[in-house]
Amino acid sequence: AVILAGLYGKVPEWATVSLANLILLIAHLARIQSLRLDLGKPWRMRWMLAAVLIFMLVFEFLNYGLQDYLLRARLSSATSFGLVTYIVILAWRIGHNENSRSAQWIAGVYALVAMSMLFRFFSIQSTGSSILTDGSTAKVVAFVLLLSSVIGHFGYVGLALDRSMRRELKAAADLARDEENHRLGAQIAQLDRQRSLGEMSASLGHELNQPLTAVLSNAQVAKRGLEMGRFDSEQINEFLDKIIANTKRASQIIERIRGFIRPTTVHRKQVDLNLLIHDVAMLVADEADRNKVALTLPPANQSLSISADPIQISQIILNVIHNAIQAVMQSPLRKISVELTYQDEMAIVRIFDSGPGLAPEVLSQIGKPFFTTKVEGLGMGLSISRSIAEQHGGKLTLANGDNGGAVVTLTLPAITPGVVQ
Repeated sequence: AVILAGLYGKVPEWATVSLANLILLIAHLARIQSLRLDLGKPWRMRWMLAAVLIFMLVFEFLNYGLQDYLLRARLSSATSFGLVTYIVILAWRIGHNENSRSAQWIAGVYALVAMSMLFRFFSIQSTGSSILTDGSTAKVVAFVLLLSSVIGHFGYVGLALDRSMRRELKAAADLARDEENHRLGAQIAQLDRQRSLGEMSASLGHELNQPLTAVLSNAQVAKRGLEMGRFDSEQINEFLDKIIANTKRASQIIERIRGFIRPTTVHRKQVDLNLLIHDVAMLVADEADRNKVALTLPPANQSLSISADPIQISQIILNVIHNAIQAVMQSPLRKISVELTYQDEMAIVRIFDSGPGLAPEVLSQIGKPFFTTKVEGLGMGLSISRSIAEQHGGKLTLANGDNGGAVVTLTLPAITPGVVQ
């Protein structure tokens, strides 16, 4: 636009007047839009096109219709002054909010441009000269515009670099925070598993004591029988088979506890969700028996596979069933039912209990970190369980059942097509 204005008298007037003003207007609007984009509040493109069209229609009407060159020059100067002033306001706002030197440079340079446009406006009004008159005011405007094209655009580049650097720093900080949260989350989850097993230590000890007692009893009977010469080889083999079976059972219980309590990295694999439910039920079976809680599980022949970390999913199910056992202690009917279904490519585990249910004020808060209804509770169990479910692409929800009691629903993406088999 500046170059075309400088060629006045050497090229057609439509280029040095109409085209130059059009380019200058578009340049101002582009600068404004870039700053509004930076603020996250861009103008709609059709509004900008409408503004350009209206300005050019009025400008051409003054130029060719009324042939009022003074009014045309005033319109051009006033419009440029208004747009450049708005650029100054936007740049100053960015510089103030973000302490950006580049934005402050933009504001300072375009403040000079705005003052030159204002000076030009009053010069035209007082002298009646044309916008492109080769006078001192035209040279001042041209010089300031060229200055803004150099220094001002360096400010735009600096602002872009500032934004890029801040994005990279924010991304690095977010990554570090996510890694730290993941590490702390894994530690908290492990501590929650240890707490859960600690609360069930008596039940687990009793469950482990059963196969060990059977091993000892069978070994003592077999020894006495051998000493007295009563048993034949078939009877001895029968006792040895019982000893082997109970030893394996005790070993499985110990390994299950070790696997559940030790720290581990997240390792997803194909998991039979129904088998996982039955394994967890074995951990709480003795606690349920001692408290006379009837635990109903999905049929053992059902199979529904998911891609998950089995330890983490076990933690969710154990936490929910353990809470349900404590809830039904307040009810004359002590019953917990676990259902497994498949719907819309999702595996759905529903755990119903016959407890008193959840009060509305408790239902709105339960599952949030550090909120608990237990005297000695930490309020982290359900929060951790929800986090694990979300990390696996699922969700954990709590509600009151239609027939009383509470129902907890765990939804996870399934990899088994069709229905539960």
